[in-house]
Amino acid sequence: MSVFNGRTYTAAMFSGADGYQYAALWDQFFSDVLIEIGNSSPSLVMQSVNALVAIVQGYAAQALASAQAAVAVSGLSNLGAYAGKVADGAILCMFVYDRSRDRDGGAWAKTCTWQSWVSEVASGTRGARRDFPNLSLIVVYTSGTLVIYDCDQAAPAMWMVFTLGLSLRGYGAVNRVIMRDGILYRTSNTGTDGDLYVWDFVADACWYAHVGGTFRPDRYRVIDRNTGAGGSTVIGPAIGSSQCTDLAITVQPGAALDATGRAKHSVIVAHTNGFSAIHPAGTVNIAATGGYVGIAVLEGERIAAILASNSNVIDIGPVPYASASRAAWFQYLYGSGTSGSAGAMSRPDSSGMTGVIPGAVRNAAGVWRFIEDAVNPAAGLQAMITAGGNAYAGGGAFNTGWMPGDCRLALSTTATGSITASGELVTNGTFTSTAGWTAYQGATLAASSNTLTITNTTATNGLAYQTIATVAGQTYLVTVDAVGGTSTVAVVSAGSSINNNDLGQVLTGTTTGAIRLQFTAKGATTYINLVADNGSGHTIGYKNCSVQLAEPDRSTKAVALQVKGILTRQLVATSPQNAELAAWSGFSVSNYLTRPWTSADEYGAGATSGVIWVCPSVIGNTQVWISRDSTAQSARVVVGANTAGQPYVVLSDGTLTFSASSSRALLANVWAQLAWVRRANNTLELWQDGVRVAVANISGLGSINNASASLYIGVTAQGTSPASGALTLPRMSATEISPEQIAIMYRDERQMMQGGAKVTLGGALSSVQAMAWDPDTRQYYFSKGDGTAVFSGLVRAAYQAALAGSTSDNHQQVAAAAGAFAVGTSAQVVASLPALVLRDAILDNRDKVRPVDPNHIVFPEAPTNDNTPTILARIPVSEYDQGQVTFDVVAVEDSAAPTETAGYQIRVRYSRLPNGSVTVANVQHIATDVENTTTMDVTGVADGLNNICLQGIGVTGKRIRWGCAATTTRAGYTRYA
Repeated sequence: MSVFNGRTYTAAMFSGADGYQYAALWDQFFSDVLIEIGNSSPSLVMQSVNALVAIVQGYAAQALASAQAAVAVSGLSNLGAYAGKVADGAILCMFVYDRSRDRDGGAWAKTCTWQSWVSEVASGTRGARRDFPNLSLIVVYTSGTLVIYDCDQAAPAMWMVFTLGLSLRGYGAVNRVIMRDGILYRTSNTGTDGDLYVWDFVADACWYAHVGGTFRPDRYRVIDRNTGAGGSTVIGPAIGSSQCTDLAITVQPGAALDATGRAKHSVIVAHTNGFSAIHPAGTVNIAATGGYVGIAVLEGERIAAILASNSNVIDIGPVPYASASRAAWFQYLYGSGTSGSAGAMSRPDSSGMTGVIPGAVRNAAGVWRFIEDAVNPAAGLQAMITAGGNAYAGGGAFNTGWMPGDCRLALSTTATGSITASGELVTNGTFTSTAGWTAYQGATLAASSNTLTITNTTATNGLAYQTIATVAGQTYLVTVDAVGGTSTVAVVSAGSSINNNDLGQVLTGTTTGAIRLQFTAKGATTYINLVADNGSGHTIGYKNCSVQLAEPDRSTKAVALQVKGILTRQLVATSPQNAELAAWSGFSVSNYLTRPWTSADEYGAGATSGVIWVCPSVIGNTQVWISRDSTAQSARVVVGANTAGQPYVVLSDGTLTFSASSSRALLANVWAQLAWVRRANNTLELWQDGVRVAVANISGLGSINNASASLYIGVTAQGTSPASGALTLPRMSATEISPEQIAIMYRDERQMMQGGAKVTLGGALSSVQAMAWDPDTRQYYFSKGDGTAVFSGLVRAAYQAALAGSTSDNHQQVAAAAGAFAVGTSAQVVASLPALVLRDAILDNRDKVRPVDPNHIVFPEAPTNDNTPTILARIPVSEYDQGQVTFDVVAVEDSAAPTETAGYQIRVRYSRLPNGSVTVANVQHIATDVENTTTMDVTGVADGLNNICLQGIGVTGKRIRWGCAATTTRAGYTRYA
C-alpha cells in the first residue's frame, strides 16, 4: 500500500511480457494524482511528481525482489522465452515432454525423493538440477546418446544423458522415443538388438522386451543407465520381433493404478512381424503380418498402422486383446485410390505413406488431414495439403478443404491468372482412318465406322500411340470410349515416353465403357497409348478419343474438368494481405468448366451431397454454380441462386423434381459456403454458412443417374444462367454429410477465405519428413526439407525456416507440446520455447485433462455390421478383485431413417482369483429390453484374459452404432483409473 495526498492506495501485481512481476496502481490512484497535479501550483506539481516517482520506484524494487525470490525458489535463471540452438549433432528422433499433461498433472515428480537419480551428483551425464523438469526435450543422437534437456531454464540445459549400447541400453538405431507419467520408452530396429527399452523414473527401474522375452537387468536403477552390461532376469513374454519400427502409448478406460497411483499403460510396438500390444497385466497380444513401419493410437483406442509391404495402406483396428492374423484384426483400410478397400475412405493416388499421427498422414506428396468416423469409416473427412513440389493429384500446391466420404469431385488451386482452353490436342480422334496413330509392339491398326481396332500379334501388349504437345505442369483430360473386342480389359495410359504410364493409366475391368484419364504433363511432349492386352490375336476397339486442357480433380476419382473459353483464377481475398487459395471467375455462356459423362457423377437413388464456396458479384440474376445435367433437362443436380440472390438445390430423376430453397439471400462480393445433402429419410437439405436453411420432402424421388449428362461448373447444361463473381472448392460426394461434419467444414474453411490466409505447406518441397501435434495449442507441425509448416485447422499459422542457431532448413524431425517445439536437422537441434508466463496462459486455456472417476466409465462408440457377437467395451480386472458392473447401452442403426433402435441395462457379477482369469458369476437384465429386432442383445462376458466385457449382437446386413456407459463397484486390492 502507498499513501498520497492523505489517501491510501493498493497496487495489484501483474506479469510482464518478459516474465517478471510488475506493480499496477489502481486507476483511481492515477486519476487522483492527475487531478491534484492539475489543481496545484508548480511547486506542488513537482512535489506530486516526485511522490509518484518514489512510489513507482518502490514498486519496481518490490518487483525485482519478487523476481529474485522466484529464481531462488525455483532454480530458474530466467523467465523469458528462448529460440535457438540446443546442441550440435544429427538426430534419430525427439520428443517434447510436458509433465503437466500426465494424468496426475505431473504430481508424480513431487514424490521422487529416494530414487537413485535424485541424489546423483552433477557430471558430464547429469545436470545440477535434482527434480524432473516441468517441460523437457528428449533427443536421441546418431552418435549414440539420449539426452534429456531441462526446458524450464533460460536456455535448454542438459539434465540427463543416456549412453546407448551399455547394459540395458541396446545397440539398434533408435526410431521412436516417448515419455508419459514419468516413464521413458524407446524403440530401435537393428538386428537382434532392436528392442523396446523402458526407464521408469518413479519406480527407479528399467526393463526391456524383444523376441526372446521381457527382461529386467541386474543393474536396473536409473543411476546405472551408463554402466556396463550385466545379467538379466526374464519377467514377461516376448514381443514378436527384435526389429521394432515405431511405438505408441495408450491408457485403457478404467485401467488399474500401480503402486504409485499412476494408471498402467498399454504399450503398442510396431515391428517387422506386425505389432504387439503389451497390456498392464503383462500379457502380449500380437497382430501378425509382414510388418508395420508406423503406428499411432487414434481416439477411442483404435490403432492405425502402416503396412511395411504396402505403404499405400494403413490398417485401422482396435487394441488387440488376443493374438490374431492381420486379416482377422484390422477393421478397415485407409489407402490410395487403387489400394483402399474394406469400406473405408480412399485418398487420391500418390506415393506411399511414411508416417501417421492422430489426424494426419504424411508422404512425398504432402499431408492428409483426416477426421475419422469409427463406426462408418467410409463417411469420414479428409483434406489433402501440398506444396509446390507435389507431383500428385494434378500436381502443385493446393488444399482441398474437407472432402467428405466417397468424394467424387474436388477442385482446388492456388494458381492465378487466366486459363484458356487448349482446343482439341488429338489428331484424328474420330478415327476416320488410322492417320495420326502409330502401331507399336507388333500391333496392327484398322479404322472403320469411326472406330480404331487394335489387333495384337504378339504375347506382349500391342498398342496405338500418338504424341501431343503439352506444357509441363499443366493438367489434361483424356476421354475415349472402349467398344469391345477379344481382349480381357481396356487400357489407356499417358506417358512421357512411348509405352510408358508414368503420367497415369486406366485399367478397366471390361472392354467396353467410357474411359476418363487425368494426367499432369512433365514436358513438352506426351504419349497417349491405347492398348490391346497380352495375347496374340487379341483385339479391342476405341472411339471418340480426345485430349484437352483441364483443371485437375483432386478427389480419388481424378476426372479433371475441361476448360471451355477463358476463365480467370484469382485470390479469394487480397485485404489486408493476399490469401493463398484461388477461385475461378469470368463465367459466361462460353466460359466455364465441364467434364463429359463419367460414372463418378452417377449417384443413383443413394446419398448425394456437396459443398461449394461462392462469392457472387451480382445479386438479381439467376445464376448456377454446379449443374450435372443434359440439354434435355432430365435427371439432374443443380445448385444456384434465384433473382433475389436466394440459393437453391434441385434434384430430379427425370420424372419428379424437388428443390430446397433458402429464404436468406447471399450478399454481393461476400464469400458464402453452401452445402446440400440427400438423406436416406427422403429429405433434401440446404445449408448456408453452417446453418440448415431449408429442408424438402423428396418422397418418391428415384435414381438421378443420367447417361447423357455432363458436369458443368459456372453455367447450366443448356448454356444459360452463368455464375457471377467467383467460386472455389466445389466438392461432390456419394456420402451423406452429417450436421457435425458440415459445422466442421464451415468452421475450418471459412478461415481459408480470409485475407492473408495461407493454406499450403509453404516452401518448394512437398515431401513431409516428420509430424507433431501439440494438444495445448491444437497445432500440427509438418517438417520438410526446406522448413516446418505450423497449421491451425486447415490454415498455416506459421512457417519456420532460417531458425536461430540452425545452419540448415532440412527439418528431419520435429516435436511439440505446451506451445514449445523443436526441430532436428542433420547438424543441429533447435528449439523455440514460449516465455513461462505465456506457457501458463497456454496451460490455463487448453483442454483440461479429464478428471478420473474410477467407478463411472463412458466408452467410445462401437459398431456391429451383422449379427456376429462383438465386444463393445472392456473393463480391466486385477487379480484378487471381485466386482459388479452395470452397463447402460443404447443402439441405433447408422442411417438417417433408422429401423433399428435398442436400449438395455444389464448387471454383471465377476471375479478374478490370484493367477487366474476373469470369470462371470451371473448376468442380469434390469427392467425390460427395448429393441426392434428381438435377436439383438447384449450380455457380459470374460475375454479369457484380464477383462470383463460387454458383448453385443447386431442385425444381419445393418451397421449399428452402440453407445455404452458403465458403473462399477469393486472389492479387492487394486485401485483403478
